[in-house]
Amino acid sequence: MVWGANTDVGKTLVSAGLAAAARRNKAVITFLKPVQTGFPEDSDARLVALASGAAQLQGPHAARLTEGQRSHAQPGSQNHSIAKTMFAWTTPISPHAASAAEGHHVSDADLLAAVTNGLNAAADACQGTQGLALVETAGGPASPGPSGNLQCDCWRPLRLPAILVADARLGGISVSLSAYETLLSRGYDVPFIVMAGGRQSDVNSQAIRSNVGPDTSVVVLPGALPEAPTRRSNTELDSNLKEWLVECEATFDSLLGQLFANHQQRLNLLNNAASSAQKNLWWPFTQHSTVLEDSVTVIDSRCGEQFAVYQPGKEPESPARLQMQYDACASWWTQGVSGELQAKLVRSMAYAGGRYGHVIFPENTHQPALDLAEKLLSGAGQGWADRVFFSDNGSTAVEVALKMGMRKFVHDRPGIIWNGGPALHVMGLTNGYHGDTLGAMDAVAQSPYNSFDQTPWYQSRGLFLDPPTCGLSHGQWQVQLPSELQGHAEHQGHKLQLAFSTREELFSNRGDMQSIYTAFIASAMDQYESANGDGSEAPRRIASCIMEPVIQGAGGMVMIDPAFQRALAEVCQQRNIPVILDEVFSGLWRLGRLTAAQMLGIKPDIACYAKLLTGGMLPLSATLATNSCFEAFQHDSKLKALLHGHSYTAHAVGCSTATTALDMYTDPTCNPNLQLHSSSGLAQVPQLRELWESSLVDQLSRHERVQRLVVLGTVFAAELKTSGKAGYGATEAIQVTKDLRSKDRRWSRGKPHLLYSQLASLL
Repeated sequence: MVWGANTDVGKTLVSAGLAAAARRNKAVITFLKPVQTGFPEDSDARLVALASGAAQLQGPHAARLTEGQRSHAQPGSQNHSIAKTMFAWTTPISPHAASAAEGHHVSDADLLAAVTNGLNAAADACQGTQGLALVETAGGPASPGPSGNLQCDCWRPLRLPAILVADARLGGISVSLSAYETLLSRGYDVPFIVMAGGRQSDVNSQAIRSNVGPDTSVVVLPGALPEAPTRRSNTELDSNLKEWLVECEATFDSLLGQLFANHQQRLNLLNNAASSAQKNLWWPFTQHSTVLEDSVTVIDSRCGEQFAVYQPGKEPESPARLQMQYDACASWWTQGVSGELQAKLVRSMAYAGGRYGHVIFPENTHQPALDLAEKLLSGAGQGWADRVFFSDNGSTAVEVALKMGMRKFVHDRPGIIWNGGPALHVMGLTNGYHGDTLGAMDAVAQSPYNSFDQTPWYQSRGLFLDPPTCGLSHGQWQVQLPSELQGHAEHQGHKLQLAFSTREELFSNRGDMQSIYTAFIASAMDQYESANGDGSEAPRRIASCIMEPVIQGAGGMVMIDPAFQRALAEVCQQRNIPVILDEVFSGLWRLGRLTAAQMLGIKPDIACYAKLLTGGMLPLSATLATNSCFEAFQHDSKLKALLHGHSYTAHAVGCSTATTALDMYTDPTCNPNLQLHSSSGLAQVPQLRELWESSLVDQLSRHERVQRLVVLGTVFAAELKTSGKAGYGATEAIQVTKDLRSKDRRWSRGKPHLLYSQLASLL
């Protein structure tokens, strides 16, 4: 892709020189000019066609301005070589202004589709021969396109390698380096900067060379740009331009060779990536013996919810391509923003990195940490939280929360000697998961994650109740009770309502059911604390309750009956047992509300947030706590402080990015899915609109292979019926997952019996 650092820097002349060099090299030429103003009097495609002998073409949008004029091949044109104008306006002004003045609007999606089709056609046209495809922009990287969006953002999904034509004039150093930095910050590769000769070229090129990376070559053309002709010809080049092209032939031939070499180097890296990964990497949650080399997904880049995945192909019949795939697992549930807004997060990262780098945090502060703490306390922690403790990921946020909860429990019972006394345990739910660190592993029931093969030192340290679960089946939200809870309810003679026509009914205040759950939970806690067997076991006390609110993510997208979790929190808080909500998965708009705690109406003592916190850009987590938790650590001795932290605690880059992400989630101009008012126009608690087509959801809930659906906020999960082994031993979803990747271009990573898809909150 050919970019200009400024106007009148010779962008099209560089394209013409490269196209002419390609002709001398007998390469197939494809020159695409997606956006042209001042057309048809000004036509960059016409100049390139005259210089290279390519056929001059117009797309339908541009052709409306040349009715009666025929597209034609230039004398001596090569087979399949073209120079094409795609979208055009007559007024010679900025594309967004021309589109506004003349109409015939074009969206970014229209531009991308047209250029993608043109590049695919170019690849097909080569038929095993060498080819050169040039896509020339209109203006600089930060110039608006027809939609008004910056061109560096408009073209970002393609991420074509950039040739930046620098400004050789006085003042050109600054604008050239600014354009270079703009492209890099969007994730473009800039292998070449080209500059025309002239009085300032030596000074400018030296300054630019000293300020660009080692992967960027600066090429200076031998002569100054030729003056624009007083009269334009549609059939031949101006004599001055001809002379300039001849003068620059050797340089353009050399540059073309470097372009081909750079392209081959890129292909070599992509072709070798899968085998190199298998040789050198140790993937998480992966059995390497089952991963074949051709099943390794090589990701060239990401834009919004899409991966650019490398497809090697079988040249020449099927050339290598980059194919867009939808990231259906939101890259392990981290992605929160659209491609259009990704640049805002990158700017926040760059600003904080440039201002702070990293600074030590204990006894210090910086504005990004203060801003994020205030944002969290007034948002996710509103009405209950007073303090924020930063750490690096969800698992360590849980470790911090467990330490907080245990200390508060002990602090609130000053008359008991704990060192050598009753053992401190947690209360939670079966099938839970709170991370891979040692404390988090002990705070859940036995599972594949903490089996002997994974964690040989695992020791269960808690009471883990088998909860009632729910899902959508045959058009109804149905609650399934575990056998022990079913027996308890029947013994009490209760009549149970276990089916609901709407999700709102399921989440409503179901007092009768909650009272049944409350009695069951209280009885189980009493039995657990009093059952010491034959006396060989030390007394034990439930010192904290930890649970994933509403949905257990890693456990298989299992939705817990909201009434049961309300009852669990109520019983624990009545007994002054701290309640910890692990919202690493469920929090920050994942389920359609700011927090899952809001959905349940629970005010916890401690809550953990991560994943969506930074919009999916980099690791950061936060543990929010009440002031009473904080006070439990206050003492004259440092030994009583919370002795936990890591080197990059509250890193400024992460805090700044997270603040920007949280702002975007709640800004209606950024988040089109945010609803601030009800259908009647009254203000309501902010929530996301329904993101999944209701009729399709109902249809799938009735499918013969579907056991249940969980559809909530950005989450869609389908548990398939199994014919043999359940859980990790099942196989029903494996082939479906493979088909989604290969046929539907959806990168999915579910479980052997479970398919799921997640959307970004900001689409």
